[in-house]
Amino acid sequence: MFDHLEFSVENINDARRFYVPICKAIGAHEVFFDADSGELGIGSDNSVNFLLTEGKLTTPKLHICFKALSKESVETAYLGALSGGGSCNGKPGYRDHYAAGYFAAFIIDPDGHNVEILFREPSNIAGGA
Repeated sequence: MFDHLEFSVENINDARRFYVPICKAIGAHEVFFDADSGELGIGSDNSVNFLLTEGKLTTPKLHICFKALSKESVETAYLGALSGGGSCNGKPGYRDHYAAGYFAAFIIDPDGHNVEILFREPSNIAGGA
């Protein structure tokens, strides 16, 4: 549905340490990083799908959910985000109260945004949801 997402962070280096390991775990990569201009672009191939700019913080706080490739990629992204300066807001595990087969982890990023990494088991996805 979305082509790209952009928002502002307080410190681009902190954001880079936090978001790059998450994106690597879900199959994306750093397309460009410019510390001088305060910009970080992450995506697939050479397309930027996730752009962070240093400046006045985006408010209110966001909830961002990344689509994971597997349960293992949720766990890898979660550990990478913690080592990159995030704080736990929900360890990797099933959230069947959301939907059957909903495996997710939640981390608060350095700016206070709630970041979710989600894997939906294919046998539990109904109606293309």
